[in-house]
Amino acid sequence: MRTVASVVAGLLCLGAVVGSARAEEAGPEAVNMTIVNVEYEGSKIWVPSTVTAKKGAKVTLKLINSVPSEPNQHGFAIPAYKIAEVVTRGEPKTVEFTATKVGVFSIICQLHPAHVGGQLVVLP
Repeated sequence: MRTVASVVAGLLCLGAVVGSARAEEAGPEAVNMTIVNVEYEGSKIWVPSTVTAKKGAKVTLKLINSVPSEPNQHGFAIPAYKIAEVVTRGEPKTVEFTATKVGVFSIICQLHPAHVGGQLVVLP
């Protein structure tokens, strides 16, 4: 009976080690978000305004411009990652990148600098 218990305990430990190694191989969890451009009290903003990812994560952002007023195009840019998109009302865009740099990076509207931006936070 002790032998069976020892074998079972050994197999459980082995499973834990293998499972842990596979989790590390998989890398950080992917980030998938929808970010919507809205107008609030006269300001155009992207909501949510903060994107958080771990270093190495694949980030996929669906961008939707829902601002009813003119102009009908708004920018979404993360200069540190060389991302710059123009999002036209009614024509969603998808941005994909890997979070390779740790830090806090500005998200801006490259077309209208007065619009409220956001931030990309990449954790180690």
